[in-house]
Amino acid sequence: MEGQVLNISPFVVWVVALSQLLTFGLTIWGLMASGGRRNTVRLDEQARRLDVHDQRLNAVEQSIDNLPTKENVQSMALSVAAMSGDIRVMRAELEGAMAIMERLESIVSRHDNHLLKG
Repeated sequence: MEGQVLNISPFVVWVVALSQLLTFGLTIWGLMASGGRRNTVRLDEQARRLDVHDQRLNAVEQSIDNLPTKENVQSMALSVAAMSGDIRVMRAELEGAMAIMERLESIVSRHDNHLLKG
C-alpha cells in the first residue's frame, strides 16, 4: 500500500488570500469606525456644552423675568415725584415751626434775663 501525498498547496493559497482579504477589510473597517468614534466623543462634548448653555440661558431668563417692567418703573417714578412734593410741603411747615421756636426762645431768654436781674 503506497501512501498518497496530500497536496495542500492550493488550500494554503486560498487561506493566505482569505487572510489577506480579512486583514484588509478589518483595516478599512477600523479606519472608518475610528472617525465615527471621534465624532461620537465630539458630539458628547457638544451635548454637555449645550446643556451648560441651556442652564445659563434659563438662569438669565429667570433674572429677566424678575426685573421690573416699564409700568413698574413709571409707577415708581410717579411715587417718587409725589413724595418729593410731600417733602417740600413738610419742609415749608418745618420752616414755619422753626420760626415759631426761634420767637419762643427769644421770649424765654428775655424772661430768664428779667428774672435773673431781679
